[in-house]
Parts: sequence; C-alpha cells; structure tokens
Amino acid sequence: MLNAVLNDVLFLVQESATGLDTEDHYSFDYLNKNESLVPACQRIGDSDKYQSLLMDPDLSEYIIGRIVAHERGKVLPLIIKKTGLSKEDAETLFTYIIHGSFAVNRANHFQKNEKWAHGVQMLNRFTKAGYEKLAKND
Repeated sequence: MLNAVLNDVLFLVQESATGLDTEDHYSFDYLNKNESLVPACQRIGDSDKYQSLLMDPDLSEYIIGRIVAHERGKVLPLIIKKTGLSKEDAETLFTYIIHGSFAVNRANHFQKNEKWAHGVQMLNRFTKAGYEKLAKND
C-alpha cells in the first residue's frame, strides 16, 4: 500500500526538473510557482494528504530510499556535469543532498512559507558554492 502511495506521489513530480538550479535570489512567490527549483521531497510534501506520511520517522528512510531511486538517474549526471566528480563521488554528494533536503523540509513540516523560502535560498547558495569549488579542483 505504501508503495502505491509513493508511486502516486512520485508521479506528481516525474515531469518536473531536478531542483539542481542553485540560484539564490528567487523570491518566495517565484519558488512557489517554479516547483522544479525545489528538491523532490518538498515537491512531494506540498500535498496535504501526504504530509503525515512524510512526517512519520518510522517511514523516513524508506521514503528517502524511494526518492533516491526515483531521482538518481536524473540528478547524478547533472552533478557530474556541474562538478566533474566521479560517479562514486557524485553519488555521495547526491545522498547528502537528498537526506539533508528531506531533513530540513521535515523540520519545517513540509510547509512552504517565508522560513522555507529563506532556507531554500540559503541552501542554494551553499550548494552553488560547493559545485563551483568542486569544479575548480578538477
């Protein structure tokens, strides 16, 4: 049953981009209107009917695993392209990003508000700087 629910949720974000756009100047309204700029876990958590599942600590690792499986094929090549990292190193960074994004969004109860927008902007700056630094060390 949980797989069916997660498949339904992941289908909702299937057509959107990866959330790897790391611009930091997007406003709250812009981020709300451009779902592809936010991590998959936030796009999934936007639906009230799924938030209680996402907030359940007993289900977190399983849900994160499903998000990882769904996003890996799209996001890993983009991380490699942006950074020049090996596939193995890109996988480590991808795992960190997914787990961290999920944790930050869960701490905000998957609610899009000004605090959330500020956090997305700050994390985008952090990620962009990391990508740039990694690319320069090639």
